[in-house]
Amino acid sequence: MSNKVFDKVDFDDKFDLGDGFLKEVMSYAIPHAVEDMDSYWRSSPAEKIITDATFGFIWKNYPDTREELLNVSHNVCRGNNRVKSLTKDFCKSFLSKMYELIEDNEDDEDVRLRIRLLPVVKSDFDYLSQMCKFSLDEEKLRLYQLWHNAGLTHSKDEAFFDYLWSKVKRAKGSVDIKIRILDCAFDNNAISLSLLKKIAKSSPKNIKRTATSKLSADIREEKNRIRRHERDNTEESLKAMACCQKIVDELESKIMMFVDCIDREVVSNLLDCLSRDNLPWLMPAASKHYYLSQRLQRMIDEDE
Repeated sequence: MSNKVFDKVDFDDKFDLGDGFLKEVMSYAIPHAVEDMDSYWRSSPAEKIITDATFGFIWKNYPDTREELLNVSHNVCRGNNRVKSLTKDFCKSFLSKMYELIEDNEDDEDVRLRIRLLPVVKSDFDYLSQMCKFSLDEEKLRLYQLWHNAGLTHSKDEAFFDYLWSKVKRAKGSVDIKIRILDCAFDNNAISLSLLKKIAKSSPKNIKRTATSKLSADIREEKNRIRRHERDNTEESLKAMACCQKIVDELESKIMMFVDCIDREVVSNLLDCLSRDNLPWLMPAASKHYYLSQRLQRMIDEDE
């Protein structure tokens, strides 16, 4: 096809680009642009339409797009760097204003919206107190469960997870419940020393395996950070190394509470992360497993 031919085609048109036509174009284009912004395969034209400057106009005049606009702004605040036309400061201000407009009530939609916005606007929210408001009323079990699940996902409070742990009764499936609590506590960096002591002292092996696996992974991650900073060899990197080493020391003191556990997987988790000075403490437990005892001996010999 050739534009030379196309350009010769003539129309006797009297079309006027008036307000009515522009409104129709906008009514079609804006919802599609908003939908595109909320998609992984976002196009650049969408970002030219949805910006900090145009967001309020679109929110007010195109109400059908509000749920998707909310999704986009929420994702930007939670660290989605793919969207460049909306700033994190603008989106957080928008979500904070919305949060302030939500009444503190028991309406299901309001509660769900509060829970959705809380991680962005109030990272230190007291989920434990909110959950306990509904713990004694069986008719409000649904609200209790909503705040229970929200706290598991977002709470940074060690007391929240200690409370949930204390409420788990011995029954079929209780170990799985405790492992979920433990996973969430570690994910939120909200695992208390007292809870780790309880686990090390008397918990089933599956729970001990989970705890030591998480601690071991955290220690290895910090050690990897130290190695990366070592390559920089700058004053700033030296400070960062010292900070990482402090975290390693704290984590090792916690995982050392499991050094007497003879479970094969627990012993292996400790072998994966313990420093040279702490390895000898693992000998009695490792001696119960031929392969692990041989591995431990090689690690000690290599360091000498």
